[in-house]
Amino acid sequence: MDAAQLVQVEALCETLYTGVAANFDSETVTRSEAQQRLLSLQSNAEYIPQCQYILDNSKSQYARLVASNSLIELVTIHWNSFTVPQRIDIRNYVLGYLANNGPSLQDFLVLSLIKLVCRITKLGWFDDSAHRELADDVTKFLQATVDHCILGLKILNQLVDELNIPTSGRTLTQHRKTSVSFRDVCLLKVFQLGLTTLKQLQTGAI
Repeated sequence: MDAAQLVQVEALCETLYTGVAANFDSETVTRSEAQQRLLSLQSNAEYIPQCQYILDNSKSQYARLVASNSLIELVTIHWNSFTVPQRIDIRNYVLGYLANNGPSLQDFLVLSLIKLVCRITKLGWFDDSAHRELADDVTKFLQATVDHCILGLKILNQLVDELNIPTSGRTLTQHRKTSVSFRDVCLLKVFQLGLTTLKQLQTGAI
């Protein structure tokens, strides 16, 4: 993807979320047509770099939302297409993106990105210990600014939800195994982190 293609994607996203038709070389694109074109970003795992390009370079919250939602679908559907290092790279990219940009993003985009990192954590739970250490990574958010603390609490909240909800394409046995492991390994730490941080926020210690 280049800058010119990014402009077109941004226009399609604007049409998708506002309903205002986009014009490309005298061609008018409706909301339904924009949706169909943007769905191509979810069609193949090879579109992950394009989604990251949108996140890194677009100023449009709508375009970044489409990129994040597309990454959720790509990761979920094509999980077995990635190597373990690739999965960790995507995870670290999203966490870094949230750390660097999260406080300035719209809530709907933040929630999508948090869902993405929690989905990766669930799917990769038994791949590598890095996925089971998300609560430790969130500690860095909780030790930073108030805005980062709020982000960290949202991640912990979504993590609990994500690990308790079955995901399409995963067997019930896989889901139960992951959920039980999360309960045994991580749930108490999540509770303790959340409780401690809320007390600190309440007393003004943060």
